[in-house]
Amino acid sequence: MVGGHTIGTTACQLFRYRLYNFTTTSNGADPTINPAFVTQLQTLCPANGDGSRRVALDTSSENTFDVSFFTNLRNGRGVLESDQKLWTNASTRTYVQRYSGAVRGLLGLRFDIEFGQSMVKMSNIGVKTGTVGEIRRVCSSVN
Repeated sequence: MVGGHTIGTTACQLFRYRLYNFTTTSNGADPTINPAFVTQLQTLCPANGDGSRRVALDTSSENTFDVSFFTNLRNGRGVLESDQKLWTNASTRTYVQRYSGAVRGLLGLRFDIEFGQSMVKMSNIGVKTGTVGEIRRVCSSVN
């Protein structure tokens, strides 16, 4: 669900690779991250530091349900690579622009309304029980 990370935190161990070992760039950081933000994240998550340390996913307003998450992405301040890809991917960039832009709401997209509607849609998805489906131990991989 786009924008769900406007509230919440993540552990350093889940994104630290973006700060130190992403590619062979001069500083080893993901080039889609704003350089000033890389420095800020490296301070919070040192290379050999505590991987369980929590960092806000929306560093502008971590406890507020708002559109600053999208503004952060536009400015290269996405903590998770999957979040930042919402901006760098041409097919999803339009949504980030619409939710964070000055004409927000005029184009028929209001994050607060759209998010609520998507939650209602998700609640109507049938729950799989018994031998149908699976509960993943790790969300990103099949058991």
